[in-house]
Amino acid sequence: MVYTVDVESLILEEERLKLSNKSICDINISDVIGCHLTEEPAGLLSGLFWSSPNLVVRYISKGKNYKWTAETVQVTGSKEECEALQDKINEKLGQEKNRPKRLAVFINPVGGRRNALKTYSDAVHPLFKVANINCDVNVSERPKHLIDLVNSYDTSNVDGLVILGGDGSLLEVLNCLVIRAQKEVGLDYDQPTCKLKPLEVPIGIIPTGTGNGTAKCLYGNMDVVTAALHVITGKTNHNNIQAVYSGGELVSFSTIFIAYGFFTDMMYEMERQTWLERTRFLVIPLYNIFLKKPRLFNVKLSILKGKQSDDKDSMSEGKEIAELSSLMSLSSDFFNNASNSKVDLVDMSQKTRKSGVFTLLGLKETGRLQFISCFLQLLTLNRSIFQKDCVSPYSVKGYRVKILSQQSDNDARVASINNLLDVDGERVDLVGGEYEVRNHLRLVKFYTSY
Repeated sequence: MVYTVDVESLILEEERLKLSNKSICDINISDVIGCHLTEEPAGLLSGLFWSSPNLVVRYISKGKNYKWTAETVQVTGSKEECEALQDKINEKLGQEKNRPKRLAVFINPVGGRRNALKTYSDAVHPLFKVANINCDVNVSERPKHLIDLVNSYDTSNVDGLVILGGDGSLLEVLNCLVIRAQKEVGLDYDQPTCKLKPLEVPIGIIPTGTGNGTAKCLYGNMDVVTAALHVITGKTNHNNIQAVYSGGELVSFSTIFIAYGFFTDMMYEMERQTWLERTRFLVIPLYNIFLKKPRLFNVKLSILKGKQSDDKDSMSEGKEIAELSSLMSLSSDFFNNASNSKVDLVDMSQKTRKSGVFTLLGLKETGRLQFISCFLQLLTLNRSIFQKDCVSPYSVKGYRVKILSQQSDNDARVASINNLLDVDGERVDLVGGEYEVRNHLRLVKFYTSY
């Protein structure tokens, strides 16, 4: 939507820009993206038909379902008046200290619908340009190239990082940056009880990947314009991050979920059935949910309860649990905060930052209909899943798992997936069928106003 107003009717207050006699324009200064003067056209004929010079003010409009849009106010008046108003607005924006002025942008061009480059050029870059943000753009050219780009990048030269990709791309960046931060201060980060140094550089995620769960938790939706506008405001919040350890090493971080069993079986099949191309992301889950009998396994599970300290000795004594079809943890505190209505992921993320715990779920062997019901409720994050007899929920700060036995251990397929773990949709190889997960509070700073 574009409003056209006269410069004399606009009032610039301490924190607001509004019209003197109408309510159609009432904008927080913090919601102004930027402003610029329209250029006078060249040539005699163009000059004859040229109206008064305009100042174009772009600002953020906040709608339903957390969706933000970039709207426009076109201000008419003399050139001197428009320039004076522009200077005053820019002076106000300059007082917003957290606003980024230079960003490093990392693009995964082949994730999701393979439209990240177009999304950046058509939607993201124009907004950054209006906000006077300079961008250093880096595009990955092959699998794992993003890791090389981030590892060699000096983040001290920018105010923040922006990733165009999905949860997998974000995971690659986090694994590089957070481990680098620990090495710089000499921490023994491979020890689960080591308190990790928080990452100082803020990160924004523009959701263009296959899985975009992190962006939805940060921004309330998967709209690329909304995400870009959150970055422009410069407001940040620290999120808790889970770390995964196996074989005496920190092997990955996680922002969404960590799963063993049912989800790793699907991941294994997707890696094998590449001939199905993108349809495998639909066909294989449907087959595994509705037709295939879940593989069962036994574990020895130790947990660090939410009310306990973070000392290693406070981990509970291992308890054997038989015939599980899946063991998974969710990064948020769903167990204490989920309701029977539609989940609000932004609200859930805010509560999780305060509680410092996350949810662990064990899914036991059950009938086909009960299994399908559990899976669908898990997708909607409905609280009723915690009342299912086949589900064992825990509220934890950490946990340790040892895989004891597998169904049909001699089967070649099962043997090949015994040591697979699904972390945010990415494959992680376990050592000796054992792993440990720990919650690290306020470890990563994300661009988000929530």
